[in-house]
Amino acid sequence: MIITDALTPARRETVRALAERARLHDGIGPLDEAALLALDDPTVGATHLLVEAGATGTQTGADGTEAADGDDADADLHGYASVLADGTIQGMVDPQHRRRGHGSALLEAALEATASPAVWAHGALAAALALLTSRGLVPTRDLLTMRRPLDAEHPVPAIPAVRDAQVQLGTIDLPRELERWVEVNALAFADHPEQGALTAEDFTRRTAQDWFDAADVHVARREDRMIGFVWIKREQPGQDVDPAQPGDAQPGDAPPLDAQPSDAEVYVVATDPAEQGRGIAGALLTTALHRLQDQGVPAVELYVEADATAAVGLYERWGFTVSGRDVQLRPERV
Repeated sequence: MIITDALTPARRETVRALAERARLHDGIGPLDEAALLALDDPTVGATHLLVEAGATGTQTGADGTEAADGDDADADLHGYASVLADGTIQGMVDPQHRRRGHGSALLEAALEATASPAVWAHGALAAALALLTSRGLVPTRDLLTMRRPLDAEHPVPAIPAVRDAQVQLGTIDLPRELERWVEVNALAFADHPEQGALTAEDFTRRTAQDWFDAADVHVARREDRMIGFVWIKREQPGQDVDPAQPGDAQPGDAPPLDAQPSDAEVYVVATDPAEQGRGIAGALLTTALHRLQDQGVPAVELYVEADATAAVGLYERWGFTVSGRDVQLRPERV
């Protein structure tokens, strides 16, 4: 097993290819956005664990160079796990190399790599949950995926008026509103373990991704001061390429002219707590849904904590239904 805090470009691509093979097999991506971003950025403090064909023992590179530049740089990758700085663990094993102990080995090493492990079972797959619970981990978070079609049979309702005539809707003005975005996000998610901790650097890192479009960050302002926002994420169409059959497509290529839009994601919904109760989130979300529907996006999804009953009920009234589930597990406290 290789343990490193930095990956060479070649290994980053093998991890991405493995993640795509796992997604196609399991129907769910094994790595969340934070883990994917950590593949490229060694400054975020992630630890990478890799099981490669033919590798024996454990190789550790304190700065990534010793382990990452060895003779196995082009070896087949059988398994991978990510340990983020906050203790979040997630990973996958190649579908063709499962039931050989790779998952157990990665899990044990990942648990030893952090003092506060929190392991995601994306999709709540039965085999993953069985492995994690067999190691004494217990569920502590339940994250729902909710989806809403945007076809003609599911029309988006009219944009409701905000109950404050001074509030104006628009799109984000960068870089002018960057710091205010961070403030509103922190206020809205003060009790959220991940979202509320995002910094200006985290925001900028996401705006550098191919999918970012400032026109998809809808904001509400009073007297030119942001008080709420809805951020939509849309991957480029035509990018779901089978890594086993890549053809001529390459990462970053422009989509084909006949590519159809893929589902969008309601990435973040946030309102300054001092401004809640005026219908700001509803007006922003409906505005965003109208734009997506007008552009032919087939559906939109979002993620919400299962125990956030008020939010779940609100999304259900907007036409969203539960379509998936992720479970986070931690060691049981004695």
